[in-house]
Amino acid sequence: MFDLYEQKLKNISVDDLKNLIHRRSNAYLIVDARELEAYCKGHIPGACDAFDAEIESLAANMDKNAHIIVYGPGQWVRSENPADRLSGDAAMRLMKMGFKNVMELNGGFEAWANAGNRVDTCNPTSIKPAANPLKNM
Repeated sequence: MFDLYEQKLKNISVDDLKNLIHRRSNAYLIVDARELEAYCKGHIPGACDAFDAEIESLAANMDKNAHIIVYGPGQWVRSENPADRLSGDAAMRLMKMGFKNVMELNGGFEAWANAGNRVDTCNPTSIKPAANPLKNM
């Protein structure tokens, strides 16, 4: 069953994600799979933090056809096994929960930031759980 999910995991480039954000034509959710501390130091604008066990609670009430882009820190040496990456693991978990449109950001947060794109920061105490992340999109 692992191979089935590995084959379905699609990638999205930094440029394609940037275009998706600017178009805003479809509902989508950007999920930061890194730890809260890393998320607060810098994250893609509009991304929600969903490290590890938070993935299940975040996804519980979401439309299974929602477009979800997951990213992690980025790696110098990319593992071919999605389970070896924070974003790959989170994406596979979402797919196992029945989500059909899950993509992993190529190069993760590192690629986004290194391309000169906007990065938001936050205070960890200001983070609230997302009750319905696609409601306002």
